[in-house]
Amino acid sequence: MRGLAVILMALPSLALAQEAPTPRPATTAASEERPAPRPDPKTALPTAETGEKADPKPGRDRQSGPTPADPAAAETDPPVTEPAGPPGPPIHATLRESDFDHSACLLALTLLGADYSEEAPVTDPEQRDCGIDRPILLRAPLPGIEIPGGALMRCDTARHLAHWLRDFVRPAAALLPGQPRLAALEPGSTYQCRATVGNDSAKLSEHAFGNAFDIAAFRFGDGTRIAVEPRQDSGDLQEAFQRAVRGTACLHFATVLGPGANAAHDSHLHLDIKQRNGGWRLCQ
Repeated sequence: MRGLAVILMALPSLALAQEAPTPRPATTAASEERPAPRPDPKTALPTAETGEKADPKPGRDRQSGPTPADPAAAETDPPVTEPAGPPGPPIHATLRESDFDHSACLLALTLLGADYSEEAPVTDPEQRDCGIDRPILLRAPLPGIEIPGGALMRCDTARHLAHWLRDFVRPAAALLPGQPRLAALEPGSTYQCRATVGNDSAKLSEHAFGNAFDIAAFRFGDGTRIAVEPRQDSGDLQEAFQRAVRGTACLHFATVLGPGANAAHDSHLHLDIKQRNGGWRLCQ
């Protein structure tokens, strides 16, 4: 009986042991839902799977390596000095006309009735930029209008001079008392290898390339003469003539300088065909 009583007393404990669930490892909702931590791209080593880019400066400690302020880091190779190339062509060579342009210019002078001759190229042994590659000696830009001694220049300078004389100067002379015929131009400077005058510039004058011609006076068939000189407000026909020919010269020349421009041009008209950007002209 005592054995049966012991068995009956143990039955409730066995039932409870059979009903209790098997214990599982302790987990939380957060640990089940949170994915495994991703490697820090700043510290993780690159792998083929992740596709991380390698350190652009391998072998260099990111934390303790040299900084731009470190003289060793800022050290660079000395600049490479390129050897100087050959000098460019002299200025007179850049102004050389093509065969076609030169032939067309000479034909125009011939049709205008100019008296000229082609000359050998002109250069200067002391200044490589000075010279005229295809010069002409102009003795008369138009029939009956002489340049005493002739003037050496480029053909294009002569062509502009001839057109200006034909279109403006000769008609203006016909309005002077007695309608004198224009007979000659007294030249100032023609071709001359020198710097500009009237300022402190060291640039070469257009005279150094055959692009310029200076007129000191106009002579007429009746023996009269009009010198180029300051005539401000003289109020006579000589002033009117000088103003007229000077103003119209800017229709044919890129530069016109005369009395009043500066002291160096008080005794002549400077005319040149210098090419400037945009076709800009200097008329003073």
